[in-house]
Amino acid sequence: MSAPHEYKVMTEPQEYKLRWRGRETGPYPLPEILRKLDEHEIGMGHEILCHDKWTTLDEFFAAPPEPAAPPPAAPATQPSLAAALSSPAAPGPAPALREKSLPQRVKAPVSRPVELPPAMAGGKTPALRPRRRLVFALLGVFLGFLGVHNYYARQWLTGLLQLLLSIATVLMGFGIIASWAWAMVEAIVVHKDGDGIDMI
Repeated sequence: MSAPHEYKVMTEPQEYKLRWRGRETGPYPLPEILRKLDEHEIGMGHEILCHDKWTTLDEFFAAPPEPAAPPPAAPATQPSLAAALSSPAAPGPAPALREKSLPQRVKAPVSRPVELPPAMAGGKTPALRPRRRLVFALLGVFLGFLGVHNYYARQWLTGLLQLLLSIATVLMGFGIIASWAWAMVEAIVVHKDGDGIDMI
């Protein structure tokens, strides 16, 4: 991934903060962020703080870089009219008076499109790999009363509720039958994880 982002690495040495589900980390320099992307520690869905505005990494790298302001041109010194007319080089007006200097155009750097690696071509970030349906079902059957299958599927709140229900029913003397039945139903009907990704 280093080739599409070379321009930003060279022109933007500052550090950026990252945010994922409200949790901020950093600041990190841009090479460190690119390393985390390459090693699948973060994904393009993470947010980055740039110019006091949060945006996703996908939009941050897709935005064209801002062209640098051209350096101020030095004022051209033109010879005086008397010196030009008194010059014995050639008859007529001096060349400096015949031709006007044209302003030099500064070409803005052409932005290159960001090429996504194959792991991110389907719109899924590398950090969120799809969970296996068989593992989810087996955890639901054997350890479902503890909510372990929901922790595996990134459904943290549901798993916590099942654990609390098991503790409450055991303390009241009813056992774990309610939370276990709940887990059995989930093992049959649930096909997506907590991030909405289909389990394979």
